[in-house]
Amino acid sequence: MRIRLSVMKLTVVFSLVLPVAACQIGETKTARDWFDLTYAGLAGHEQLTFQGNAVLARGKQEKIEDSFAYVGELNDHHELNMRTVLPSGQGQKLQTAEFQTGQGLEAKLRWQGGAWMIASSNANAFTRGIARLNPLDQLEDIRRASKKNLSLEKGAARGTEVLRIELDPQEAKQQLKSKLDGEMEGIRTDWSSKLKQVSSKYSSEVETEMNNLWVNGNKQLEQMMEQADAKVVYYLTVNRKTGLPARLVSETRLSYPNPLGITEHEVLYTDNQFSKIR
Repeated sequence: MRIRLSVMKLTVVFSLVLPVAACQIGETKTARDWFDLTYAGLAGHEQLTFQGNAVLARGKQEKIEDSFAYVGELNDHHELNMRTVLPSGQGQKLQTAEFQTGQGLEAKLRWQGGAWMIASSNANAFTRGIARLNPLDQLEDIRRASKKNLSLEKGAARGTEVLRIELDPQEAKQQLKSKLDGEMEGIRTDWSSKLKQVSSKYSSEVETEMNNLWVNGNKQLEQMMEQADAKVVYYLTVNRKTGLPARLVSETRLSYPNPLGITEHEVLYTDNQFSKIR
């Protein structure tokens, strides 16, 4: 529990001056132009892969609590498979799992109804957590955000542009709350499914206990998020030649009061590198 257009304007000019004009247009693109170009470019490709790392840190000193690696593979526009390997111990960094190994935690996602949805019928809290790291979903979050600041970073590597994108704090908080609410509903669905396996003799008692746990947990989450402060910043590296994304880094900071009234601090870093975009 702690724990994806604008239309490019084209001006018809004489063929002799077109190369010069194109160069000038490329040099004057704003950060928003580059993001729109990148997002539109991805829509024209059916396949891609990405390799990512996630780090969860807590406290003002940002002590690392968990870190792991994962991979993702998109096929046919709307089928996404993400996988990581099981941790051998809390806080230990994991090695990237290859798809053919058949090991580790896996989340199968499908683009449906304008959002990435878990396609597997046996989803659990772990697979839902992995799904939240989906960089394609992060690009959707950026696109959907009505309030955000975009700027071009200086010192980008040759042939690239680096965009800094910071969401409005309230919008960032609402997006995060929406995702956590969805995960809580998923947990309740998981419990309801598992309840069918309980002997009828104890099902009523178990159902009552589970419902109480869920209601209390959900109430606590609502209270924490109501008083929480969120800050989400993305760094998107774009290939200037193709207009496609090369890397997406995110930093999500969250401060909230725990049940004892003590302010907790969490930060989630993700770093995704894209490849094999076809």
